[in-house]
Amino acid sequence: MKMKNVFAIILILALNVSENSFAQSVNQHVSVSIHEDLINNYFASIGEISGKGSKKVLGGKVKYTWKVKDPNINIESGTATFNAKVDIKAGKIKATKKAKGELDITYIKEKNVIKLKTKEIKVKLTFKMLGQKVNIGTIDLSKYYKPSFEFAGPQPIQNQIEFEMPDKTKKIINIESVNENLVLEENRITVYSDFNFLSPDFLSPAQKKAESLLDNQK
Repeated sequence: MKMKNVFAIILILALNVSENSFAQSVNQHVSVSIHEDLINNYFASIGEISGKGSKKVLGGKVKYTWKVKDPNINIESGTATFNAKVDIKAGKIKATKKAKGELDITYIKEKNVIKLKTKEIKVKLTFKMLGQKVNIGTIDLSKYYKPSFEFAGPQPIQNQIEFEMPDKTKKIINIESVNENLVLEENRITVYSDFNFLSPDFLSPAQKKAESLLDNQK
């Protein structure tokens, strides 16, 4: 691979670091970010989530319906929460309940994967009828809003770069991703990492053994 192509790869990866995230992780070389709009667009594509049923109240049967409104993920510094409203209707009686839950976000270095998953989002459906509180039941919105997404992390696609020296010999540089750091920032999830560029001539015995194992697997 030509030297200019090496710099092109590094430049493309480095450009993904935003000005704001760079201020928070000054020494990190590379970042991969997932904006909350992506998740919210997914929720919007699901369409209407609703249900219905009946409940015995004061010796009679009352039919009701429920519908989820405005489901969204809100990502702030250090937190990622799911928010929604649940409208309940029983005849002329109406009520609205708030739903709130957390988003479980992890980075798995061995697979270079960023995983997103909603935790339990339980909502108690209740309304008042003739001065009496009617408890319909409990629903868990995580059954419907479950963005079990997997995104590629900040590790390079290749682990080696080969280029030609002036004397026509070939030189190989190994690329190692280290110091992976998952950060929840305003409106986005970001995973940062650093790259080490190592010449085989300067590898430790353990690194040489690991490289040999990788070569044997190819």
